[in-house]
Amino acid sequence: MTTRTDRPGRSLQPRWPDRIRQRWSDRRRGGRLPRNLRRGAAAALALTAALLLLVPPRPADGVRVVVLARDLPIGAVLAEPDLVSTAVLDPPDGALTGPALAVGRTLAGATRRGEVLTDVRLVDPVGPQPGPDRVAVPIQLADATVTELLRPGMHVAVVAVADDGSAAILVPDAVVLLTPPSDVRRDQAPPVVLAVPPDSADRVVAAALTGTVALRFT
Repeated sequence: MTTRTDRPGRSLQPRWPDRIRQRWSDRRRGGRLPRNLRRGAAAALALTAALLLLVPPRPADGVRVVVLARDLPIGAVLAEPDLVSTAVLDPPDGALTGPALAVGRTLAGATRRGEVLTDVRLVDPVGPQPGPDRVAVPIQLADATVTELLRPGMHVAVVAVADDGSAAILVPDAVVLLTPPSDVRRDQAPPVVLAVPPDSADRVVAAALTGTVALRFT
């Protein structure tokens, strides 16, 4: 009696020629471990680049400047509590870089809290600057209430008023440089500083001392 033997199944293990070829291929490519490390490094670099695109760049620290800590009127004398040092990215021209440069100085105009303090916002220590081809002249107006309407930078005409009521224009175009503080009483008739041409400055001063001077808005 013949005994039937089953056909052996196909082996799942690679044959030895395949093993040799695979080992030789891995050796030529540097092996699996280096290849996996290179793939991991490439993935990490790609992830880092994506994160850098999502995160906004850090802004520069900026320039330290002086800003006003509160609203101040024209003519206010600055003190340390009125000033704050902060950093801004694009400061305006003439911005003061330290509170020590402004303490004790007088404001040439009203300011708002948070405003960057520049050199043109301060009265010059040697007097108001009238600008080219002009001189500064203080005059006392006949009507003190008119000074409340004036602001630095306004253009006005200076008029001399005679006793008979006739008027003559002394300066057709004068610029207001300084006005009195708002807390001055109206009956004190404080002077106003104007910038006028040099050839008319003496006439304006004489008229203000000997007669009546008024201003007309141009």
